[in-house]
Amino acid sequence: MTKQYAELKKLKSDFTINEIGKFQFYSGIAIGIGFSLIFNSLFRVFLKMCNVGEIITDLSWSNFYSYEFSIYYLTLIGFTSVGFSFCFTTYLWMSKPFATNRKKNIRLRMAQTNTIWILFGTLFFLLRLFWFFAGIDLTIEKDFAYLGFMFPIFIYLYCWNLISDIYKSKKTFLVTSLIVIFVGIILSGI
Repeated sequence: MTKQYAELKKLKSDFTINEIGKFQFYSGIAIGIGFSLIFNSLFRVFLKMCNVGEIITDLSWSNFYSYEFSIYYLTLIGFTSVGFSFCFTTYLWMSKPFATNRKKNIRLRMAQTNTIWILFGTLFFLLRLFWFFAGIDLTIEKDFAYLGFMFPIFIYLYCWNLISDIYKSKKTFLVTSLIVIFVGIILSGI
């Protein structure tokens, strides 16, 4: 087993800007920030649209415009949008067309495929979950407060697991974790 581990260590290179490619690295960050703003806006509009039942019963659009988000939902939307946008960032980071060897090339393609799969799979699951919550008297904030944050944590750690299968990335993981927390807090306050 130690022989396989030693071979795996040789196979993994460090996660650096030069290894990823300057264009892929910086465009991944820029597109990730752009998608986090888009997802943040979409989730807020979607949450407002969940109150369409109250608009229909009151026959007034004033509830739609005067809806106030709680701190919990703002924080959850901020971190979820950062988690989803990190999938696009990971996709771009792993888009190296020609790797140094065949095994690395296969792992890069699998990482790209899995990030997009987990993004749309989680979005589909959330859509089904919201339809479920619309039919019964449950809320994420009151009944599942901590479980709501499992989605962005899961997505972020899943993407980093894909990256760490290919690259040595302990220090980068810690730095980006702090950046993701910082951006999530900023997006929750916008």
